[in-house]
Amino acid sequence: MKDLALYFAVIAVCTMVFLPIHVTAIRATRAARLVTTLGASMLVSAAAGAVLCGWLLAGEFSTPSARLVGCAGGALTFVGFAGVYGLVGPISVDRSVSSHIVSLIWLAPQHRMKEAELFALYTHDDMLAKRFHDCIETGIVVRQDGELTVTPRGARIAIAFVTLGSLLGMRMWHLDRHFGRTPFGRS
Repeated sequence: MKDLALYFAVIAVCTMVFLPIHVTAIRATRAARLVTTLGASMLVSAAAGAVLCGWLLAGEFSTPSARLVGCAGGALTFVGFAGVYGLVGPISVDRSVSSHIVSLIWLAPQHRMKEAELFALYTHDDMLAKRFHDCIETGIVVRQDGELTVTPRGARIAIAFVTLGSLLGMRMWHLDRHFGRTPFGRS
């Protein structure tokens, strides 16, 4: 039981290391390269928490093997929980259209606005410009001979998204609207 408690202590220490690093990094970069910054913060925190606990709590674990499993397992568990936090928290705040819509309406006087006001505040051009800038900045889309093209990494991402959406039977309106079909037939 003591080794199990120490495993949870590793997760807690990783979290305590993560919070100030994460907040500082996101604020310093103004959320530019959000996913990379978040990932780096998680990995640094996991490594620091595992090493710190492995050193400080070395004599508390029942065996050296238990210490290795507790520290490595705790760090990996932390990365999993932090990944879920990242998707539900900062990434949704930055990228979720639904999050933006709900926030704009909630911030309006009496938490109400007309649909036309919403569409005037949150234009498709604004949303597309932000996402496009992110694609260029992360190197998944490049300008080449006056045209846009995906990099090999961008192609892997596109194939994964199109395949997953098609296999799950999701309506891929953005492809359907322009091409009349997805690569796997009608969406």
